[in-house]
Amino acid sequence: MSFLFILPSTSYAQSTDIEMAKYYYEQGDFEKAKLYYDKIYNERPSTSIFIDYLNTLIELKEYKKAEKITKKQIKNEKLGAFYKVKLGELYEIQGLKNKSEKYYNDLIDDFGKKNNPSEFNLLANEFVKLLKYDLAIKTLKKCDKIHSNSNNSLFIANLYGQKGDHEQMVDSYLNQIDKNPRDINRVKAFLPRSINFEEDEIKVDYLKKSLLKKVQKNPENESFYDLLIWMFQQNGDFKSAFVQVKAFDKRTKSKGEKVHNFAQLCMSNKKYDLAVKAYDYVINTENEINYFTISSKQSILTALQRKIFSNANYTKKDLRNLKNRYLKTLDEIKAIDDKAPIIEGLAYLEGFYIHNIDTAELLYTQLLTYPGMTPKRIALNKIRLGDIYMLKNEIWDASLLYMQVEKKFKHDIIGSQAKFKNAKLYYYSGDFEWSQNQLEGLKASTSKLIANDAIDLSLLITDNYNMDTTVINMMQFAQADLLIFQNKLEQASLKLDSINERDPGHSLSDEILFKRYEIAFKKQNFEKAKKYLEVIRISYPQDILADNAIFKLAQLEENQLNNPKAAFVLYEKLMFDYPGSLFVVEARKRYRKYAETLPKQEKLIKGIK
Repeated sequence: MSFLFILPSTSYAQSTDIEMAKYYYEQGDFEKAKLYYDKIYNERPSTSIFIDYLNTLIELKEYKKAEKITKKQIKNEKLGAFYKVKLGELYEIQGLKNKSEKYYNDLIDDFGKKNNPSEFNLLANEFVKLLKYDLAIKTLKKCDKIHSNSNNSLFIANLYGQKGDHEQMVDSYLNQIDKNPRDINRVKAFLPRSINFEEDEIKVDYLKKSLLKKVQKNPENESFYDLLIWMFQQNGDFKSAFVQVKAFDKRTKSKGEKVHNFAQLCMSNKKYDLAVKAYDYVINTENEINYFTISSKQSILTALQRKIFSNANYTKKDLRNLKNRYLKTLDEIKAIDDKAPIIEGLAYLEGFYIHNIDTAELLYTQLLTYPGMTPKRIALNKIRLGDIYMLKNEIWDASLLYMQVEKKFKHDIIGSQAKFKNAKLYYYSGDFEWSQNQLEGLKASTSKLIANDAIDLSLLITDNYNMDTTVINMMQFAQADLLIFQNKLEQASLKLDSINERDPGHSLSDEILFKRYEIAFKKQNFEKAKKYLEVIRISYPQDILADNAIFKLAQLEENQLNNPKAAFVLYEKLMFDYPGSLFVVEARKRYRKYAETLPKQEKLIKGIK
């Protein structure tokens, strides 16, 4: 029975000793900590106790004893790379550099066929922890030499990157692709860890030259083409990427697939000129009609449309030429299913830019009964047709269509979009309270864009609608807003004028200035549009539209007025003065893009990385 009582008390005593040892260790009283660790280590030589005991001995400069317990751990755990490397580290701490280097190299030399690849990896990882990349690389190279089933090339390349030897890193990655082309996606994942494609010009240049050599030397290895194109895209050099992707497409006889995919990438990066060229290439170089040819004929119309409208500098001639291309493409494509997206684009062009409203209404109405249309596409076209009714001032016909879509897609983003359209319709018609009720349910929409639009419209109504004082002003403002949507710009201006004449200095002043900017922008009077935004920026810096005005002003300077320096300053102001703005993320992207073009000295002055 006495044994049963002795065991718990021994365990308790040991636990207390550990707590005391740790207490003194953490307090830096290593002499007292050692008294406890001397006792504990003999009874319980675990890794955690060993580490604290070893560090205690090192602090007390008792190196002989430290070496003794380390060698004991090595003997007890023959495969423990951790303890083996700790011994070399102990030599280093004593300033025995030559001894530690010889020990580390002897340690690697002692590893052989008796050690499996995982043991080599454990040793390499211990060297990495000490930032001894050359030793880790030597270990892994020996492993690959001894074990034919081992392949540490990517790990080795990554280590070259960590030690700053980018040429060896690139060479190692490319050699691995030479051996195993399927590793390309892993290489793509690793490279950005060591190369900043926007700033590391020397590294990017070496990668480019090395890849071009590989492409010429190994034309059968498609992964080198793929990686070269990917590199140009990372670097923002889409023109060079286009040259390579065409060559890649021809060599692999891909029938336009690779160029078509590249065109789609250009679209998502707003490189509309290149997207048009890429789609044209697919259309003109492939004799047989295949999926990529038909898709390119459809997509090039969207690319041309975005190219024309992105800067808002289009002319009536541009619109006519685009319409003619739509009509020509409709003649060329025979399958009914393939015609639908083209008719959708044409209807949008006719209704919202050329302002042939009746033609747009006819096209959208036809699309609602078009064969093979999915319920979602029918719903989208219903929303567009509702917008056309709004342009024609047939408000309640529009409302009916919006409600049909909302009811059918109640828990879908498209349903939220229709609900917002309907809420705005009631705002246009002056039923602000009903509009507010609808907007409340949209503020938590899964679509951030719809939620933000709902919040903005709700705040506009809340801040400016009051039954006792400003109901007339708000009614006329909403009517002017509808007239702008309907492209009746002169009538909208007169409505806004009447508010100012009746009630100068009212709460809608900054909103009216913003609407005047929208009117001037639609008329392509960009200098006048700029003046309205400047007034908001200077006179209403604390109001809700201030950050919106600065962002629009920056876009105006960059895209329409061709003044990137002014845009750069405005993006910077938005980032620092309005950090909570919804536009900060996009402003930061544009800011960085311009910052890349600055001379190095100017970057240093501005503190731009």
